Parts: sequence; structure tokens; C-alpha cells
Amino acid sequence: MWRLAISLSVGLMAACNTAHPLDRLDRAGRASAGGHDFRVNWNLQAAQATRTNPAWRPGLQEVTLAAVMATEEVTGCTVKPGTAIGDIALVNMALDCRSPP
Repeated sequence: MWRLAISLSVGLMAACNTAHPLDRLDRAGRASAGGHDFRVNWNLQAAQATRTNPAWRPGLQEVTLAAVMATEEVTGCTVKPGTAIGDIALVNMALDCRSPP
């Protein structure tokens, strides 16, 4: 029973900051922008930016703008305008990798 609990705990911790396999986001990187730290998972069409730093009640607009800047820095792609949607922990966005940011 203890082995199961330990292996489950380790497995859950290893899953933090990783994209869901069905999202097919096969690249990852880290960046900071706007006073926030992000782990960015992406492919050539989409990206997810997960905020990894603690912050007391950050504003959604502030986090979204920072996530877009961090994503463009890490991926080298442009985030398509109007596609950054999410909350203060996770922002999903569409990428245009044909034109640089």
C-alpha cells in the first residue's frame, strides 16, 4: 500500500508543468516576462504558458500580456492577436511561426 502511495505521489509531481499528451505540444522552454516566470509548451500551431512563480492576486490582463511576451521569446513565433485565452495560471494561444515576433 505504501509503495502505491509513494509511486502515485512521484507520478503526480512529475506531471506538473507538462502539457497534456492530447494537446501534442512537443516542445518546451522557460522564460520570464512582466515579473512572472513561465513554462511554455508548444508546437508550430499552438502554445500553452503556465505561470510558475507565486504572486499575490495578479491581474489577468497583466499575466496574459506577460505570457504572450514569454511565449514569443521562447518559441521565436508570433502569437496570433486575440488568441491568448486562459486564467492567471495557464494561457493558451495560437502561433504564427512564419513571421518573427
